[in-house]
Amino acid sequence: MDDDVTLGLLCLGVFSLPIIIFAGLHFCTLMYMPEVIASPPNQRAPQDQRLNGMERGLDEATVHSYPKLLYSQFKLQNGNSVGSSCSVCLADYKDTDMLRMLPDCAHVFHAKCVDPWLRMHASCPICRNLPLRTPVAEETTLTASQH
Repeated sequence: MDDDVTLGLLCLGVFSLPIIIFAGLHFCTLMYMPEVIASPPNQRAPQDQRLNGMERGLDEATVHSYPKLLYSQFKLQNGNSVGSSCSVCLADYKDTDMLRMLPDCAHVFHAKCVDPWLRMHASCPICRNLPLRTPVAEETTLTASQH
C-alpha cells in the first residue's frame, strides 16, 4: 500500500513540477517586463526609433545639437549638486573635461563617452528618458532633406 502512495506522489510531482516552473517563469516575465509595458507612453521609444525590433540611436546632428560645456563651468553653474564621475566610463571628471548635457533630464557625461552611446541608443544612459530633439537638430534635418 505504501508503494502505491509513493508512486502516486511521485507521478503527481513529476507532472506538476513543469506546470509550477512554467507558472513561475510566466509570473517573473510579467513582473520584470521591459519598459515597453511598464513605462508611461510619453517615455516609450517611438516606433520609428526601432528598426526590426532593435532600437537605433540618434543622428549626428541631433547628438551635436545637445549642449557641451567644460566640467569647471558645470561645477560653477550647479554648485555642490553635481556628480563627480561619468556614468558611462566611471572615470572622475577633471576641470578640463568636455561634457555633454542631455536635454530634459540634464544628466551630463563625457562627450566622448555619451556621443557613441547616443548613436546606438536614443535614451539617456542613466534615466532612459528620450532626449528631445533640439531646434538646431530639427533645422539641420529639414535643410538636409530639402537639398
